[in-house]
Amino acid sequence: MDKPFDVDYFKNNLRTSWLGSEFIYIDKVDSTNNWLKKIPSRELVHGMVVLARHQAKGRGQYQRRWLASPGKNLTFTLGLCPPTGNRLTLLTVAVALAVCEALEDYTSQKALIKWPNDVVIDGKKIAGILTECMFMGATPDRVLIGVGINIGEKNFAQELSENAISLSDISGESIIHEQLLSKILVRTEDLYMQWHKQNSELHNKINRKMIGYGDWVTLKVNGEILPGTFKFLGVNEKGELLTLNEELDVNTFTHEQVRIIENKK
Repeated sequence: MDKPFDVDYFKNNLRTSWLGSEFIYIDKVDSTNNWLKKIPSRELVHGMVVLARHQAKGRGQYQRRWLASPGKNLTFTLGLCPPTGNRLTLLTVAVALAVCEALEDYTSQKALIKWPNDVVIDGKKIAGILTECMFMGATPDRVLIGVGINIGEKNFAQELSENAISLSDISGESIIHEQLLSKILVRTEDLYMQWHKQNSELHNKINRKMIGYGDWVTLKVNGEILPGTFKFLGVNEKGELLTLNEELDVNTFTHEQVRIIENKK
């Protein structure tokens, strides 16, 4: 039987100023994003974190299911109340960067960001991120960033078995979930403040972790592969994806329906 998440141990060892100070642990829920969608605005605290031992209906991008065995992984949502709804794509990949940095404490292999919301090690997906925003007029009422990380998962769906990996398989060690979550939140809090203050270096840090950055790649937009190749220039300070086409014109994409396909060398 899996060891339950030790909330007291986690709280005593968390080294953030505000992120995760309001922490809720749920044994079973349809999804942590949905749980945070339903609570009244007056009860939502900026920096609230909701962790579930078991997500019965976890979701990824485009309504894909995120399957996770109870107690073997980390499935949680950050509840944020930023002053603006601008640059949320940049915030999403900033959280992906925090996950990359934390995972690299457990392995010598690089963790990389696969645009727009996956974390990959050795070419295989180890984590996914889903950002959802609820607005009150033009101002966001809440921004929910759901994170799912394969820690000890063994039972991947058949279509994912060759493209997914777990941290315990990479490290060969038993992972203490409370410590890993704390590492992620510490890094996320720092990167959130950089995002909030519009630090001009944040997008450069992210770009150095992006798969295909600086390379000539193939683009798939809305499910269709574009003709020719494009140099992937990463993201700018607004979180827009930039590419250079073969005529040396810069293309800007402001939505997430873009896929970067690395060309074999």
